[in-house]
Amino acid sequence: MKKILLLMAIILPFVLTSCGDDKDEPKQNLEQELIGTWVLAYDDLNMYQFMVFNADHTGSGNQVKDGIVIGEFSFTWSLSGDVLTQSRTGGNTFKNKISIKDDILYVMDEDGNPGFEMKRVKAQG
Repeated sequence: MKKILLLMAIILPFVLTSCGDDKDEPKQNLEQELIGTWVLAYDDLNMYQFMVFNADHTGSGNQVKDGIVIGEFSFTWSLSGDVLTQSRTGGNTFKNKISIKDDILYVMDEDGNPGFEMKRVKAQG
């Protein structure tokens, strides 16, 4: 009986020891990743929308069609978790869930339904 108790005392710590997650990927700092210049291409219309997210939570954007700027806007932005809020000059406010992977900004509606993708043109700095 002593041998069984001794064996259990030796084995029990190994059984109860938890293992860490093998996927020790660093957590993405979404705010830092967002800072930079992004482009949304409407290839069939030969039109592009550029957006610049600055570190001071300001930004600007423009639409370009056939090489001509057809619209410009500025905004302030904030990020809460994965929800991006943009308040554009003029009063329009947009809220979208976002994620970034491999220099692609995935923009979804607030429920997580796919919206559109923007490609990184230039990172901060």
